[in-house]
Amino acid sequence: MKKIIAAALLLLLVGTGAFALDWAVGGGLLFNYSRTLGTVDETYYYYGEEWMMSRQGFGGFAFLGLGRFWELNLGFLYKNPKTLSLSLIENGSEVSSSEQDISGVIDGTAALQFGLYFKYPFVISDMIVLFPTAGIDYELTLGSDWGWWDDLWFRGGAGVDIFFSQRMFLRAHFIYGVALLMRADDSIWGPDLIWADSKFGHGLLAKVGIGFMF
Repeated sequence: MKKIIAAALLLLLVGTGAFALDWAVGGGLLFNYSRTLGTVDETYYYYGEEWMMSRQGFGGFAFLGLGRFWELNLGFLYKNPKTLSLSLIENGSEVSSSEQDISGVIDGTAALQFGLYFKYPFVISDMIVLFPTAGIDYELTLGSDWGWWDDLWFRGGAGVDIFFSQRMFLRAHFIYGVALLMRADDSIWGPDLIWADSKFGHGLLAKVGIGFMF
């Protein structure tokens, strides 16, 4: 009798989807574009300076789907600086601004990403599943060159799974986020921008990869 009751409960759980965990594993390519903002504390009279650095990142990632709603991510990327903009501020208003290409001035650096995301899937058809997603990434800079830092990203956006078979699918993410700068030196830009105070960053992250259900 106990075995019959246990079997009935198991069938009930399976029927309600409690065991429909949809575990998955996969990997692919990623691209990001971000901007980091800050101020130069060294001021004269009522003037101050604000700076903004843009950068691109390219790399790869792997993911582990922990059921239908959670996903772990591991990424490797190369961060490549692009431009540095300076704005002269007087009494809260911009007086002048300039922008320079720093791709040949500041070296790029490698970084690792560790992330945890929540997603809520919506089944559109047998082939397509859409899901809003949100989570956090820690971006650990591997290089030892001056001028770089770590980022703690808070990101949100959308993703899609396109199934080629019952187990194989293409997964794409399009997400945007805001970053808190971690391990940032107060003078990250060296002698040219003494006392440059880093504030925060924001930017886009796009990922495309192949996954397998198991």
